[in-house]
Amino acid sequence: MNRRKIPSKEVLVEVIKKVLSSRKIVESQEEFASLVQRELRKIDSEYVVGPTRVKRIALGISEIEIKAKTKRSLGIQKIDKCPICGLSIEEIKVKNLIGKDIVVGYKCSKCGYESNLEAFLPMRYIFVWKG
Repeated sequence: MNRRKIPSKEVLVEVIKKVLSSRKIVESQEEFASLVQRELRKIDSEYVVGPTRVKRIALGISEIEIKAKTKRSLGIQKIDKCPICGLSIEEIKVKNLIGKDIVVGYKCSKCGYESNLEAFLPMRYIFVWKG
C-alpha cells in the first residue's frame, strides 16, 4: 500500500534552497511546488508537499525573495492580513489638507509586501533566489 509521508521542515528547507538556487527564479507557486515535489521524491518516493506549505517555508529562508503579481480590484479594498505571508498588515497613511489621516495603501513588515488600495489581490507568486 502506498503511504504518503510529510517531510520535515529541515528537509523542505534544504530541498527548496537546492531547487531555487539552481533555477534562480520560478514564476508560479504551483510550478515551484511541483519542482520541490520532484526533488523530494528523489529522497523518498512517498514524500508529499503542497504549494501553500512550500510558500510558507520559503518565506522563512533569507536567500529567497517572494514577489506577488497582483490584479486590480475596483473600489476601495480593506485588508487585515498580508496576502503573501498571512501576518497582520500595516496601513500606510498620509494626512490630507485638513490634517485627517487617510489610508493610501498597505505594507507588511515581515515579507515587505506593499500595495495601494486597488492592486492587492495576488494572482501569482514569483520566487527569486537572492543567495
